[in-house]
Amino acid sequence: MANQQPTERLVIALHRNLGGALQLQLAQLDADGNGHGYRLHGPKYLANSTTVFERDLTKRDAQEIRQMLDAVFPPTDTPDDA
Repeated sequence: MANQQPTERLVIALHRNLGGALQLQLAQLDADGNGHGYRLHGPKYLANSTTVFERDLTKRDAQEIRQMLDAVFPPTDTPDDA
């Protein structure tokens, strides 16, 4: 089973539409490339967009990002809606 591909992956992607608008997002995708994302920058919806850049995030990427997030936004026991 060591050669089995993961069924889900996390990517960071940059998209551009015909008008030049850019959208940066994180997306959790399944083996077929379907899933959902979180828009970090840009318009809510990009019609007729092309992918400028897409990169799979690794476990190490996740650890490094989590360390930075925890340093700036320390984990708490109570949810924060801010």
